[in-house]
Amino acid sequence: MALPEIISGRVWKLGDHVNTDLLHPPSHFTPDEKRMKEGIAEGRTRLGAGVKGDSSEEGWIIVAGENFGCGSSRETSVRGLASFGVKGVVAVYFARIFMRSLVNLGIPVFEAKEIQGCVKDGEMIRISLKEVWIEGPDSKRFPFSPLDPHLRRILEAGGLIGYLRSEKHGI
Repeated sequence: MALPEIISGRVWKLGDHVNTDLLHPPSHFTPDEKRMKEGIAEGRTRLGAGVKGDSSEEGWIIVAGENFGCGSSRETSVRGLASFGVKGVVAVYFARIFMRSLVNLGIPVFEAKEIQGCVKDGEMIRISLKEVWIEGPDSKRFPFSPLDPHLRRILEAGGLIGYLRSEKHGI
């Protein structure tokens, strides 16, 4: 599974210090995908999402501020985001363990400072991994920090399990 050169989706805008227990309430920690998805929907309501509903076809790109993913570091929250259609996460910076969980499950992460104040919930944005920019709805481009080469290889394999399998089998 290759990492696409361009990732596009609808903005799900969040603020600073978004706690994973608000994003995905502990009452929805389960291996059941439907229940995880319901938890993310509840988290969207708690966090005041400006656009309601699901965007699984187009996909969501979370645009957040500082310290995204603080709080508990349960992988269930990331699995919930993936089942809800999150294709990538842009933040000023991430809580370290949560960022690694995103990468380990194949959700690309991007650190960018300027874009958060320039987009709104529901707007379409594009991310170019090759050219290292995020394009807002008005075609304005914002740079992001290049992906660490090791994290990029994990993402290109679809996550940590795929990466470990490819390493084991020399693929």
